[in-house]
This record gives sequence, C-alpha cells and structure tokens, in this order.
Amino acid sequence: MIKNKDPIKKIDIDGLDFKVFKSGIKKNKTDLLLVTLPKFSSISGVFTKSKTPSAAVIDCKNKVNLKNRSIRCLVVNSGNANAFTGMKGTKTVNKITKFLSNLYNCDENEVFSSSTGVIGEELNPSKITSCIKNKKPVFVNSIEEAAKSIMTTDTFPKYAISKVKYKNFEVNVIGIAKGSGMIAPNMGTMLAYIFTDLNVSSKVLQKILTNENDKTFNSITVDSDTSTSDTCLLISTNQLKNKKINNFHDKFLNNFKKCISNIMLNLAKQIVIDGEGAKKIIEITVENAKSISSAKNIAFSIANSPLVKTAIAGEDANWGRIVMAIGKSYETIDQNKIKIKFGKYLVAKNGMRYSKYSEKNLSEYLKNKEISISIDIGMGNHKWTVYTCDLTEQYIRINADYRS
Repeated sequence: MIKNKDPIKKIDIDGLDFKVFKSGIKKNKTDLLLVTLPKFSSISGVFTKSKTPSAAVIDCKNKVNLKNRSIRCLVVNSGNANAFTGMKGTKTVNKITKFLSNLYNCDENEVFSSSTGVIGEELNPSKITSCIKNKKPVFVNSIEEAAKSIMTTDTFPKYAISKVKYKNFEVNVIGIAKGSGMIAPNMGTMLAYIFTDLNVSSKVLQKILTNENDKTFNSITVDSDTSTSDTCLLISTNQLKNKKINNFHDKFLNNFKKCISNIMLNLAKQIVIDGEGAKKIIEITVENAKSISSAKNIAFSIANSPLVKTAIAGEDANWGRIVMAIGKSYETIDQNKIKIKFGKYLVAKNGMRYSKYSEKNLSEYLKNKEISISIDIGMGNHKWTVYTCDLTEQYIRINADYRS
C-alpha cells in the first residue's frame, strides 16, 4: 500500500488537465504543476494553523471562504515556499493569479496557488508565468509526474487512485500529495490535492474534507514541526451526470465519503513512511481514554517523542520510553490501569511489566517495517490513532544539507 509500484497513471476524470513544467526554480527538475478545470468546478480546502502562513495559503483561504466559490486553475510550485516574504510575496501571488485569469478568461477568485520549499526567499513570478506562456510542458496528464513536480525532500511521488459508486454512477477519485519533513498535527509541510468528477457542491465537499482531515492528515507526525504552507484541497469537476448533491446527509454519499477518507489516509501514510530518513512506519492507538482530546494528546506525546522514535529505529525493546511519553502528556491517568502492547505482544499491565513479557519476542517484532503500539488507558471509552515514523541519523543529514 505504502509506495506506488504501478506504472505511470493517466487521468480518468473528464475536464481535469495536468501540465508539468520545468520553471527553473529547481535545478534540472520539474517544479511546476498547472491544473485546469471546467467552469463551475467545486472546491473546498483546509490549511495550516501556523501563525506565519505563506502568501499562497492566505490567498487560498480567502477564496475558499467565499460563498459562491469555484475553481478553474490551480498552480503549484516547489523549491520556494514564498513564505515570510512580506508584501513582495503577496504581489507575486497576485501577478500569477492575474496572468492565469487572463489566460483562461476566468475570475481571479477562480485561480488558486500553492508554494512549497525554502522559506524566506523571494519567488520570481516571471519564472512561473513565462514557462506557462511558452506552452511547452514536460509532461501532460500523468498523475505520477504531477506528484513528482511538487516534491521537495520527498524520496518518492505520492498518489492514490480509486473508483466508487454513487447510486448508479461510477465516481473517479485521484489524489496527489507531497510531504516528508516538517510534518505535524494541523497538517505539516504537506500539500494534498484530491480530484473527483462527482457533481457535488463546494459546501458539501468542505464538510467532507473537514471531517476526514482530522482522522488522516491531522493525525500524522514526523517531527512535530508545523509548516507555513500546508494546504489540502478537495476539488470536483462536476462532470458526472448525477443530480447536483447539496445535502451532506444524502445516504447515497456514504461510500464516497469513505472513499475520500481512504484516499486521504493512504496519502497520509505515504507521507509518514517518507519521513526524512525513516525506515519504519509506526501506528499508535490510545484506547479507553477519558475523552477524544485525552486520547489524542497521549498518542501525539508518544509519536513526537525522540526517545521513542530512536528506540524504534534501533529496534531496541525499551518499552519504558512509552511509559515516559504517556506521563509527559500531563493527562489525568491512573498508571495502575495502563496496558501497553506492541503488535500482539502485551508488555505492561496494571502499572508494571507483564508477568509473561518476553524481550526476545519484542525485539524480534521490532525488526518489522510496520510497528503497531496500543495503549489501553482504562479510564473511559474514547480512542484515537496517530501515525508516525522512526527517527534516524539520515533525518539530521537531510535537514542539515537541505539548502545546499
């Protein structure tokens, strides 16, 4: 599931068009994705909660909040985040927006943009506008190449494809994403774009996206750093011939909601396994907590612990670090009720090491690439799952050398 091994996939959504360019922001690599859509395409979005958001994020948020919103163009560049660049950053977004608005004869509010890469460096808008104007894309309508073009420190392109039924209609769904480091709750330095052809209003899409985001992209962490550029958009070309869906509670919509959730979780897990230098993906489930909030806090306390993550990397059966991380969550607990399991192996029960605990079994289990840790708090009936990765020396090397 994690890494895509399929050949390059082509788009199967009417009206959706991908063009990939080399704009020169990155040396000798594709770094620009242009997505065009039919008139009246629906859009929804969720964004970083960082207090230092990029110019593109601010612009996108404003447009997504418009009552009668739609999208005709999406442009994404990698290599430069256009963040913390003052009024120049805002002017850059405005210039690119105006250019695309004129090129595709649409309203400026129908043009959306994202940027990812180095923070604090000015982005030259002419690099983007000139290569689009020249109409010489390197790739057209390749999902894999679209995903590659938005990568920064990623080691592989992230995409997912699915089909689902709505009444008698077959609905197509495509998702692409980027992300590797600076990944934390409230999204991370990640971009994700999910496209469908279901005829559905922006309002309904927004509710679906907001609901599913909490259980997927907001439940992953690589290094606890939240970025300036996080963006996730759910977009529909509305080209399917079903009657327009304006009711979120439409019972026939349940399969579509589940499909969107699965696509988002698939992409989220791909981001985690590509955590800079990561070798293992770790699923942490906290159950029987007092509240959802408590379960989340404990799960993230474990997932963001460098000591836990390095122990997993070293395949060290030091389960006491889980106990430490539970304690530093500062949630009200009774340690005498706690149970800790790694996979099927119970390691702690009733506030102490399990009487039949086997370090040999745990050490053998930790050699796996996918590690599952479950913690039973024994104080309620609430549950939350978080995904993270191990922490290796490679993380330091990648981030020490990022700009060079």
